Amino acid sequence: MGNDWSEPKNLGAGVNTSGWEAQPSLSSDGNELYFVSERKGGLGGYDIWYSRKGENENWTKAVNLGAPINTPFDEIAPYIHVNNQNLYFASNGLPGFGSYDIYVSEKNGANWQSPQNMGAPLNDFDDQYSFTVTSNGKFAYYSKEQGRDHSQIFTTPIPEEFQVYRKGNVVSGQVLDALTKKPLKAKVEVMELSSNTAITSVFSDSITGNYLIVVPSRSEYALFVNEPGYLFASRNFNYADVDVTEAVQVNIELFQSGQNSSIILENIFFETNQFELLGKSTTELDHLVNYLQEDPSIRIEISGHTDNEGSDSYNQQLSLKRANSVGNYLRSKGIGQNRVVEKGYGSKKPLLSNDSKANRQKNRRIELLIIK
Repeated sequence: MGNDWSEPKNLGAGVNTSGWEAQPSLSSDGNELYFVSERKGGLGGYDIWYSRKGENENWTKAVNLGAPINTPFDEIAPYIHVNNQNLYFASNGLPGFGSYDIYVSEKNGANWQSPQNMGAPLNDFDDQYSFTVTSNGKFAYYSKEQGRDHSQIFTTPIPEEFQVYRKGNVVSGQVLDALTKKPLKAKVEVMELSSNTAITSVFSDSITGNYLIVVPSRSEYALFVNEPGYLFASRNFNYADVDVTEAVQVNIELFQSGQNSSIILENIFFETNQFELLGKSTTELDHLVNYLQEDPSIRIEISGHTDNEGSDSYNQQLSLKRANSVGNYLRSKGIGQNRVVEKGYGSKKPLLSNDSKANRQKNRRIELLIIK
């Protein structure tokens, strides 16, 4: 049989030291690495450390997770769930049943919540470690001490109170130049709309244009794709009330940032028949502000569109007021008056036939057009 292994690659100085690094756990999107080390700069004993893959494919300098995860004693065997939100590990320094117990901590924004002991009968006076949870959060596999220098692998259903609240959903696709269909190395970023915080960011592959990210459930997210010289793209994933476990494929085509390039701003929101911006629109609006600040030569048209319900005059007025609301926000952030034109088209430019609720929803939108 042939040897199919490629030459192993050292992860480099960002992760490795002259000390002891072991028990790595890689996030499902391949961009976050959790591992155990006794290097200097920790809280004592074995600690859990974190590194992230950078734009140049090199790993960033490892960061100690700190309290409340690490203690002056030992934390070992980290496992990051597929949702990138729940971290399982073993510790002999946190309150427990004795020796190594299994704990779980959930990420809240950029911070980790206080670890929770997963209780008996899972934990007892012996060692439990290497806890691995299925993607749906209902079952786990782990190692349990069975006498001196002897352990066995166990499986267990996870009680509902300990099951992951946010189940991860994989989103993958390809980023291409809209005209040449050439693959692009672009930044793909996921933001949580309710908190306006970054969840994760990756770069699509420079050769294939492929990307893969994990979008947790139980919230609503904006996805942004950016590449210098191109008009950004945005998408919306509303998983606030549902757990979507099937993989989603979203291919993105970016238009060069030139005259007549246009996009739909998919994360601008209004109440029905209202023109005041909802708070969760801030994420997309701030993204647009940053885009305009990076290239002061760009002038844009912001256009409002409605479905065909209601009179033509009412729809035209509503669409214009909604466009005005976006324009006013941009000006409040320092974007010059002469750089933004607002127009309302009412129902005159539908994307789809207004013959269904889903189609009418798509026709109600805010568009951006470059007019420089």
